[in-house]
Amino acid sequence: MKKFYSLLSVMLLTVLISACGTTTNESENTNDLPTTEATENGQSQNNSTSSNEPQQVLEGTTTESESQNYSITVVEGFELTGEEPNKDLLFNKENDLQSMRIETFNKEEVNLEETTNNLMETLKASNEEGTLEEITDENQLPASDTIQQAKGFQIDTPDGKVTGYTFETDGLIVKLTIFDTADTPALETFIQMAGTIKSK
Repeated sequence: MKKFYSLLSVMLLTVLISACGTTTNESENTNDLPTTEATENGQSQNNSTSSNEPQQVLEGTTTESESQNYSITVVEGFELTGEEPNKDLLFNKENDLQSMRIETFNKEEVNLEETTNNLMETLKASNEEGTLEEITDENQLPASDTIQQAKGFQIDTPDGKVTGYTFETDGLIVKLTIFDTADTPALETFIQMAGTIKSK
């Protein structure tokens, strides 16, 4: 009889241990599921975010300067022309009061800080009574994978804003002077085109 009770006790103990083990495993599996799902959801969200990010590709014609060592994407309605040696003018064909003067220099030959100071003096000369303001909003600065140390300044004139930028890109120091009008301004379009400047 004692053997019977001992055997019964062992069997019950075995069943209990098995049950505990199953519960533990189920618990562990249950704990693992949310983590796995969260990870999968995270990956799915990340992949979704990456695929939904807008590709900043400007539609236009890649145009090379005739007198300087750069190319730029020119959008429809605008035209690039040589203004004078080492200076080009990109202008709105429907409103030539809207234009961007482009000057580029070899990075090894020109100092970016001096070019920026020169730009500031140029802008001040366009309205001696105006106040020169630095552009701190990154959305209003030319941007690309290669553009570095972009600086922007702006001054009001009776005809509209005059905006200037300097930056380094693809081995070039770039100086831009943009003349815009108050009605239907084109500054944003000029900034987008400026972001496509690169060495030939």
